[in-house]
Amino acid sequence: MSQHADNTHSTTDGLWRWLLGGLTGGAIILGLLIGAYAIGYHRGHHRATTSATSAAAPTTTIAATTPAVSTTSAGIGPVTVTPALLARGKTLYASDGCSACHSLSGAAGVGPSFKGLSGRTTTLSDATTIVADDAYIERSIADPDAQIVKGYHAGLMAPAIASFGLAHKTDDIRALVAFIKSQK
Repeated sequence: MSQHADNTHSTTDGLWRWLLGGLTGGAIILGLLIGAYAIGYHRGHHRATTSATSAAAPTTTIAATTPAVSTTSAGIGPVTVTPALLARGKTLYASDGCSACHSLSGAAGVGPSFKGLSGRTTTLSDATTIVADDAYIERSIADPDAQIVKGYHAGLMAPAIASFGLAHKTDDIRALVAFIKSQK
């Protein structure tokens, strides 16, 4: 009987160790998920605050150097590439995931390459051709499914960038347009 009691005690002890190990592992994973969520939340909150602050700040440098010609669909107008816009656009390209689908080398990807895009004549999926000017690039960022380049598919970019709310962040759009224009 004592051997049976020892086996029962050993089995119970092993079960408790397994249970506590599983709970500890689950707690660690939960902590990591909460930490990742908090970082993402604060990053998005910071970006929204920065964008709102930037929108309130005067943009006379760009407006003063840009002639009054047609504006884009979000009303940002033609974009003059400045070092500040270029740096901001490069940061957004990396942080908002643009680099996952749009190369800078001309290589094919999920979306068109940004290399040489600005000013290039592009054929759309409906067989019309357009010049990829500031207005086209801006609209492609704000409303990605409005005009699809031939050979690419609608419905991919819009959900991928939805969490960034770019359609309402004209300063971020302006920075991305400047960055894309700089990719020769």
